[in-house]
Amino acid sequence: MAVLDDAWRQARAGLSGAGRDLVRAREAAAMTANARWMYRSALARTESRGMARRLDFPEQDPGQHHRIVSGGLDEVWTRAEPLRQKEPV
Repeated sequence: MAVLDDAWRQARAGLSGAGRDLVRAREAAAMTANARWMYRSALARTESRGMARRLDFPEQDPGQHHRIVSGGLDEVWTRAEPLRQKEPV
């Protein structure tokens, strides 16, 4: 997490450009932000689920059947959100 947070600080401080370089800078910033959201979301769950495999919590926990919502840029946040029930057709 420290490596990703440092990459974000460096991106905020130094990514810029014009034309194609601006697009590439924005793509790099977006990939860094997404990596931080994914990592923090995986850490918020004390289980293994989907692609998030944790050695310290190798099994799924039925009590954690919810989504993890994340966001933020300089300070990443996460919160649990209940799954919506499917409406009958």
